[in-house]
Amino acid sequence: MKVRKFVRATSCMLVVAMLFTFSPLAVSEEEKKQSPQIEQLDDERYRIGKIIVDKEAQSFTVPGKILVLKEPLEYLAVSIDGMKGYESLFELSTSARDFNLACILIGLDDEKSVKPRHQFDERKPQGQAVKITVSWKQDGKTVSIAGANAMTTGEDVFDDDSWVYIGSATGNYGEQFMAEVGGTLIGFVHDPYSVIDHSSGGGIGADGLITGNEDKLPPKDSAITLTVTVVP
Repeated sequence: MKVRKFVRATSCMLVVAMLFTFSPLAVSEEEKKQSPQIEQLDDERYRIGKIIVDKEAQSFTVPGKILVLKEPLEYLAVSIDGMKGYESLFELSTSARDFNLACILIGLDDEKSVKPRHQFDERKPQGQAVKITVSWKQDGKTVSIAGANAMTTGEDVFDDDSWVYIGSATGNYGEQFMAEVGGTLIGFVHDPYSVIDHSSGGGIGADGLITGNEDKLPPKDSAITLTVTVVP
């Protein structure tokens, strides 16, 4: 991986450089404040805030809660206090930078992506495929469903799981990570600011139809865990 990618996408150049044994690089005090703290748990597992990364499994988990259940949605997940939270099913206990860094650590690379040109772009984004799973505790047992199945389109279960990593666009000459601005982690309306987007754009042309799947999910504000896994 190229060091410049981490500078552009995560603002944590020094931390990632040390993790992958690149030469140490000088960073500003502001960059140090923004850099996530990576804790190595064992040979293959790392902790970034509340995210647990398993490099060998090419997967990571992050806790969160059900944020919007009955209202129209455009995003599957946003970061804590994300600007787009009013139209997101889940709020995850992480920042966009940390979420994106976890994606990078499991082998995802935005240089392999073609981002949407704008929100609701009918052209399909391209990128490495990922699987999204949502789980929660119910009656002492763990219940898991595919990320797409956590939503409905009208009266039908949303069953298109074609998620791809696009890495979010940047602004201000590459210095601003746009997913951090809106909190847009996982979307399905071809938003170039999302970290993960929906290849088919399930929300395009479905204005107001996609909502949380009340038949599958626990009540609003319930705790959930979201898992992202690279699809071979």
